[in-house]
Amino acid sequence: MTTQFTTSGLPVIYDPGMNHSGAPASARPPKASEITATRIVNDIVDQGLQVNDKLPGEAEMLAAYGVSRETLREALRILEVQGLIAIKRGPGGGPIVSALNSYYLARTATMYFMLAGATYNELFEAWAVLEPPMSAKVARISDTQMKKEAFAAAEMSAELSSDRDEIFSAANNFHAVIAQMSGSRVLMLLTQAVNHIVVDHVLASGEMMPSSTISHSHADIAHAIISGWPRRAESLMRDHIEEVRDFVRDRQPERMDDVIQWR
Repeated sequence: MTTQFTTSGLPVIYDPGMNHSGAPASARPPKASEITATRIVNDIVDQGLQVNDKLPGEAEMLAAYGVSRETLREALRILEVQGLIAIKRGPGGGPIVSALNSYYLARTATMYFMLAGATYNELFEAWAVLEPPMSAKVARISDTQMKKEAFAAAEMSAELSSDRDEIFSAANNFHAVIAQMSGSRVLMLLTQAVNHIVVDHVLASGEMMPSSTISHSHADIAHAIISGWPRRAESLMRDHIEEVRDFVRDRQPERMDDVIQWR
C-alpha cells in the first residue's frame, strides 16, 4: 500500500490489495442503508423499470428489504442525491425512477478530484484522452443515415440559438450524441461527465467562446464522422479540445492551474 498527498494535504491511498469481496482492503464495511440502496437498484434493473415508473410503497419496501424505516429512508435519500430516483410529494407520491443524468456523476467526481488536488488542466488532458479516439470509433460505424439523423437535432439547435445557456446546452448535446453512438455506456457516462465539468466550471464562468467557432468545429467533426473518416474525426476532435483549452488559457491563464471545485 502506498500513500500520496494531494495539494490540499489530504492523503490519497493507492492499495492494490483487495479483500474477498473485491473491495479495497482499506474500505469500511457498507452501511445498512447503502446495502439497501444497492438492493433497490438491483430490483430496478431486474424488473426492467423505466423512467417515471413508481417504486413500491414504503410498507411494501420495508417488508421486502427487512430494514427499519430510518434505514429505508436513508437508502432512498442516497439514490435521490445521486439522481437515480425522484421523490414525488403529496397524495399518490413516492419514489419514481429517474433518467440517468451524467451531471450527477460529474458532481460526485468533482468531490474526488478536489480532494485529490486535480486541476482543470488535468481535466482537459482527460478530455483529450477520452473523446478523440471515441470519435474515431463512431466514425467507423457503417450506418451513415443513422449518424446523420443523430447529429441533425444538435446541429440545428446550435445554429438557431443565440442564448448563452442554450449554446452551452447545444455543445453538450453535440458531444453527448458522439458518446451515445460509441456503443460503450462507460465511455458515454465518463465523457459526458467530463464535458459537464468543462462547460459548467470553466466555460460558463469566463468569456464566451464565439458560437460560430464552436459550430464550425462541431460541423467539421460531424462531417468526418458521418463520412466514415476515423483518423480525421479523431484529429479534428483533438484540435477542437486544444482550441477550447487554448481559448481558456489565453483569457483565464490562472484558471487552468486551479484545483477542480466540488459543486
